[in-house]
Amino acid sequence: MKLTVVVTVYNEKATIIRAIQAAKDLAVDKEIIVVDNCSTDGTRELLRSLNDPAVQVVYQPVNYGYGMSVITGIKMAKGEFLFVHNSDLEYDPACVYEMLDRSEKEGLDAVFGSRLFNRRKKESVLSILKERPFYLGTVITTGLANIFYGRDFTDVIGNRFYRTASVRKIDPQTQGIGFDFEVVSKLCKYGMKLAEVPVTYASRTVGKKIKVYDIIPAVLIMFRIKFLGF
Repeated sequence: MKLTVVVTVYNEKATIIRAIQAAKDLAVDKEIIVVDNCSTDGTRELLRSLNDPAVQVVYQPVNYGYGMSVITGIKMAKGEFLFVHNSDLEYDPACVYEMLDRSEKEGLDAVFGSRLFNRRKKESVLSILKERPFYLGTVITTGLANIFYGRDFTDVIGNRFYRTASVRKIDPQTQGIGFDFEVVSKLCKYGMKLAEVPVTYASRTVGKKIKVYDIIPAVLIMFRIKFLGF
């Protein structure tokens, strides 16, 4: 199988069905694994009503955190590649085509979908932050990754595409919101081959789960892996 699409969901009743359909519409040989992180808003009831053999659904018994949802998908994956599709629909999953194409042609271990890929070359960091102050966390963590590992990323908080064997090799353990920062740090520390592609991003204004203080565990994880090695 070419691709595993891991759909992560927690309390996304309004968008989960559309998110699954968007995954199904991807014209790639694939499997779809939906991991519900103990939703309480009616999302689970919608998932139980699906009755779709093309979709595997995992119901976590408690709210373990976003990272655990992805880890569960990684463990179950049968695809050569793995794409993390967040059910809030802020990202267009059609980016998977370019990610897959580049991964196969260039032997990449992971591809990051960057919201700022086409902007950082034309605009200053200050102008971007003035327009969207919540990008501060992106600027800080992306800057750390570049400084620590000599990279030239524009956005390490976008969506993710992995070679399944590669992400299993780094064995991520973070169950919560710091998961992506553990992964990018380990991918860099292991010297894996990485790239970025621009992605379409439509930030929602209501119901965002990422908080300003989430930058704290993210930065701590990045420092821990850089200087302590785990």
